[in-house]
Amino acid sequence: MPVKVLHLSDTTISGAPFRIHSLFKNNRALGYVSRHIVWHPTTGFRVFPTDMVGSEMEEKDLKFWLDWADIIHYHNRYARQEIFQKLGTPPPDKPSVIQMHSPRHEDENFEAEAASGVPLAVVAQYHPREWPEASFLVPNVVDIEEIRPHKRPPLRRVPVVSYAPSNHNGKGWNDKGYAFTAPILKKMQLRGLIKYAPVIKRPYELMMQLKSGADIGIDEVATGSYHLSSLEYMALGVPCICRLDEKTQEVVRNLTGCDWLPWVDANEHSLERILRDIIQKQQWPGLGARSRRWMEQYWSPEVLLNHYIEMYEEIRK
Repeated sequence: MPVKVLHLSDTTISGAPFRIHSLFKNNRALGYVSRHIVWHPTTGFRVFPTDMVGSEMEEKDLKFWLDWADIIHYHNRYARQEIFQKLGTPPPDKPSVIQMHSPRHEDENFEAEAASGVPLAVVAQYHPREWPEASFLVPNVVDIEEIRPHKRPPLRRVPVVSYAPSNHNGKGWNDKGYAFTAPILKKMQLRGLIKYAPVIKRPYELMMQLKSGADIGIDEVATGSYHLSSLEYMALGVPCICRLDEKTQEVVRNLTGCDWLPWVDANEHSLERILRDIIQKQQWPGLGARSRRWMEQYWSPEVLLNHYIEMYEEIRK
């Protein structure tokens, strides 16, 4: 019998729980089946795919899926999940893991999750420094079989530079240094060096379409971490400029076992110089192809699934 994994999340969390669910759904031969209940299917302007919407389900169906699961994979919240508020019951006593997607002191308090005794998992980005007690390090899922490079246009004299901050809120980790990055890109566009293509507040499908048409991607050079944007750009064969500090580089190397990383390194002081250099030397096609090859070796569906399966096997012991 396959192992049944139920993902629970109150929000879409940038599509992360659904991407993990989909990876298993598309690879059923591995002996795992997956379902995902999200309570609120939209987050602002960002619309992601969904499996089941909890707020639209009857209580008997919610109870059925909780009983169905062999493993419950919680995302960000544990007993505070709205499914348990609706049912008036505590989480079931089953093998479980809580994957933390947010900084420790974000807009809500995660002390209940940290004190729950349920093992925590984090992705190999900035999260391990926020959650040092986490038991598992896993990859942020991007399915490179679904996100593939498009046929590239002839080498353009003026490259399209894509930049996709989640918002302009000034928090650093999700506005991706907008306050100083956007002015640099706007100035370079005014001087005819680039075509600046910001991707902000767009549905997921349109966002990916815009990213796939870029020659160069900017993730962020503010916090020392990369984000989902990096993985999407590189899967599309688009080189990605991002600042990975030593701690982030270490967790990526620990996850992948690879000594070299494909990101184009820049910080807030060197971003314009690095971008000018890539343009002058017309390096973006080669850098993009190199990024895609790295993703194929270290971020393939098989590699990603193995990380999650190892975690699930551990929590079932």
